[in-house]
Amino acid sequence: MNAAISTTSWGLPPDIASGLSAIAEPSRARVIAYLGQGERCVCDLGTALGLSPALASHHLRVLRSSGLIRERRAGRWVYYALDVSRLEQLRNWIDGLLTPSNIAAAASVRSDCGLDAAATR
Repeated sequence: MNAAISTTSWGLPPDIASGLSAIAEPSRARVIAYLGQGERCVCDLGTALGLSPALASHHLRVLRSSGLIRERRAGRWVYYALDVSRLEQLRNWIDGLLTPSNIAAAASVRSDCGLDAAATR
């Protein structure tokens, strides 16, 4: 089994689930893409993405609580940037999830479930 996706119950680790849930919303995915160009303040982000200040702040709050972005305060201004190490963890987990195991890839392992029922028909 791929170590990148191992969990105790075959479920998503909570931090991965939180990150995936956060970027599943299209506006938040756009925020992530925009912040990929560099650190931004909320006013720049709202203007660039066509979001009201309240809605931009809401999306930033969700992304911050999921750990995907970080903030930096400079006086009365707050600047937001991607948490690159956290995004790398998420990317690695997704890569492990979508990459077949060596056994499955090499042997094209198929389930034999239902073969007995199909043979008796």
